[in-house]
Amino acid sequence: MGVSYFWVARLSFTLLVLATPITAQSPHPQAGTCKDRATTQLQLDDCANKELHTSEVRMESLLKRLGLKPDSPEQRAWESYRDAQLAAIYPPQDIASFGSVYPMCLAILKRSLTEGRIRDLKALISSQEGDACYGYRLAARKSD
Repeated sequence: MGVSYFWVARLSFTLLVLATPITAQSPHPQAGTCKDRATTQLQLDDCANKELHTSEVRMESLLKRLGLKPDSPEQRAWESYRDAQLAAIYPPQDIASFGSVYPMCLAILKRSLTEGRIRDLKALISSQEGDACYGYRLAARKSD
């Protein structure tokens, strides 16, 4: 009976302190965003691609609302710009040097550029009558 309550309490406290960081790092399956739940690079890549897909669907919806087809000259020109921007930041000949985060980083940048396009498209439909620089007329476009 050489074990005192002091040593039992101290051992219990030490185990609790050591176990806390492990518990704190385990993500709750329902908590936060996809990126918050991801624990591997593959999962982070998947999250970035899902977010990119969501942005691309939103952009396609706006194009449709504006009466622009996905293969219109305007949209193809923007896609050429986007692809050139991506190639400038991530030159194709250097892909191997970017490591395992490359797919995620590429999807994040592509999503950022797509969100910029969404912002620009929204501006075309949110301008008010009388705006002297409002060059897009949805009604006129639909009559073409």
